[in-house]
Amino acid sequence: MRVTRPHLPTKSRTWVAAAAALGAALALTASSSGAAEPATSPLAAWTAGTPVTVAAGVTRTTWTETTPDNRAKARALQIVEIDPLAGAVTLESAIGANDSLAETLTEQLAKVTPVTTRHPWAGVNGGLFQREPAGTGAESTIVHTSVTATDGVLHSAGCWSGGKGSSGAVIQYGLPYITKLSTKLNLIAPSGETVRIDDFNRAPGRVPHCARDTDDVLVTASPPVYTDPSEIVVFTHDYGAPVPAPGSDPGVAATMDEGFEVVVDANGVVTRTREGRGGTPVPAGGRVIQGIGTGAQWLRDHFVPGNTATIDQKLHDVTMKRDIPLDASVDVVSSFHQLLRHGDIPAELPNSCSGTETGTDGTTLICTDSRTALGTNVRGRPVLVTLTGQDNEDGDYLQSFAALLNSPELGIVDALNLDGGGSTTLQTGTQVHTPPTDLKDGTRVHREVADTVYTGVGGYGLYVKP
Repeated sequence: MRVTRPHLPTKSRTWVAAAAALGAALALTASSSGAAEPATSPLAAWTAGTPVTVAAGVTRTTWTETTPDNRAKARALQIVEIDPLAGAVTLESAIGANDSLAETLTEQLAKVTPVTTRHPWAGVNGGLFQREPAGTGAESTIVHTSVTATDGVLHSAGCWSGGKGSSGAVIQYGLPYITKLSTKLNLIAPSGETVRIDDFNRAPGRVPHCARDTDDVLVTASPPVYTDPSEIVVFTHDYGAPVPAPGSDPGVAATMDEGFEVVVDANGVVTRTREGRGGTPVPAGGRVIQGIGTGAQWLRDHFVPGNTATIDQKLHDVTMKRDIPLDASVDVVSSFHQLLRHGDIPAELPNSCSGTETGTDGTTLICTDSRTALGTNVRGRPVLVTLTGQDNEDGDYLQSFAALLNSPELGIVDALNLDGGGSTTLQTGTQVHTPPTDLKDGTRVHREVADTVYTGVGGYGLYVKP
């Protein structure tokens, strides 16, 4: 295609040339009379170790603090870089034995495949979660705190956040895409009538960590718990525990509702309906649907055995204003905070911290929250990141962690904050590289978590040369 440039009159060309000359002179003057010095990198006081090759296409690099920042012990920043062009590797998310059970990262990675030679190369803990109270029918269960999916199966609805959704990473075809996500969930009766589904795999009436819609009302602030006396909650085939009975949380009145329950088989056919709820195992490939308040009445009015129950679920990319088809190629891990967006720290990122202590100066508070992140670097490669102490829990304030990841030496462009604190765990092969920080029977142990992000054997390695 030929580009035609506009003709400038002689007088105009003269002014253009003069302006260019003046600009060049000013540039030379600025550079010779005190141009601004480049900002000191946050990693200036850190030393990079030699990258360790975990597998073809997977390397782990440890940066160690050479001058501890108001601390008695140095911290460790570990970066796992995944290069799908150097080996047949992929990136995925997984839960453990089932979605209601928290397990250590090591236990979850061991369940990815029974084939030893295909064991994941590296992994970190995943998204935020809460433990449900040990009330009737809810012992030992956990719930995700925002939109989460494994192999296209949604395990949690998205946070409402005034219609803005919340941050998460869609992992598909070996790459993470970080964006704002929301969900739209509906239950369709044989008559064609629809009703909103409030969530998946949690006790109806007790909403963990964030409101799912405008009906949810805050009950407690720490940990954040909301309530809604009229809900419909669906339990997926991989829930793995009897569904919760009334009274799962005596502190939340709505959970006392006896409710109504519908059991659906793998073909979407209703096999059982009953007054009351709880204690029912989810059938293989099927669903159990629980309702309380007006949600229970809707189920009573619309389903009897032999009916078909249809679940319409949409995962919505709020940023790009599009729906993301849910199929077996899609995993989602959730968070509330994007650390880096297109190479910048988002203005809305809070400087939050859950655990502080006085630094070695005896005055200033330092943040000891260990950190975990998932991101992408300038080479288009996924990265898994942890920031911890050498043998203790330590980390940084959220904004300081983001600034560290924004160091030019790392070249990270986008990054999502994952669950941190005692949840932070990094493993390559069968070796864990982060310290255990939870106390159990007087012994330090690694925390049991809800899900994991890992790299393992997969993909195609199309560009790998023999």
